[in-house]
Amino acid sequence: MSPLLLGIDIGGTAIKGGIVEKSTIVWKTVELIEMKNPFETLVYVIGKLVEHADTRPEAIGIASAGRIDSEKGIVVYATSNLKNWSGLDLAQKINSRFHIPTFIINDARAAALAEAGSRNVSNMVLLTIGTGLGGGIVVDGKLIEGAHWQAGEIGHTILYPDGRRCNCGKKGCAEMYISMKVLHRYAKEKDRERLIEKFKQKDENTVIAVEKMCRDIAVLIDRIFLTIDPQVVAIGGGFCELGSNALEILRKCVEPYSSKSLYNTSQVDLSILGNDAGIIGAVIYAKDRISRS
Repeated sequence: MSPLLLGIDIGGTAIKGGIVEKSTIVWKTVELIEMKNPFETLVYVIGKLVEHADTRPEAIGIASAGRIDSEKGIVVYATSNLKNWSGLDLAQKINSRFHIPTFIINDARAAALAEAGSRNVSNMVLLTIGTGLGGGIVVDGKLIEGAHWQAGEIGHTILYPDGRRCNCGKKGCAEMYISMKVLHRYAKEKDRERLIEKFKQKDENTVIAVEKMCRDIAVLIDRIFLTIDPQVVAIGGGFCELGSNALEILRKCVEPYSSKSLYNTSQVDLSILGNDAGIIGAVIYAKDRISRS
């Protein structure tokens, strides 16, 4: 029997967990985060996965929002989306609770690692548009984490100087204009399933909301292509659930920029792995760490 690994993806509002065998998710669960204590939600999700696993898992890979020191397994910094997360020695705490080797990586970087592997490309950027906005960068087949573990923090680059106040303390961060939270506000629809259904039915207000956000995404995408020159910029997270019509709108927004540069709109795509990318990427990272130990 192939070894089982557990993959966890911690977002701003929910924790997704999966039992992974041979790079395939064989069982998955999702739990809304208990806002006052996200760590206990994480422990609950891992407990469910361990209970459902046929054999003892070889390792746990955790993809978490925030600035992650992946070598030490510590959350260096996280915004208020995850309370009491900054400074958490996450790998050690989970390891001591379950006695299973545990490895931590930033959620967007994990997703980028998985996506690059699934596409068989060596240079790509993944933008994760969910509760917030994250980014993962793969160059020459290697994940870029940076000197201070913040490479790819695209959501906290300034899109509009002196714009909306971000929970990181700055004004005008891209995350204040590009996220599913923002899209819900633009569309004046709180429920995710209804938002997606309205968009697919071409509800005028919802389509206008998607177009508005796509114009801002296009600005970021142009900066990415001209800075990093990737083969692909893929969009992951909840945005993927909007489907091909949203991609078409986004490509139309990118086209005026790309026509004057050396990339084209076909290089902009939705994530192949969708919302499973974080889970699979966390497992890929855990496997790599095990092989190095």
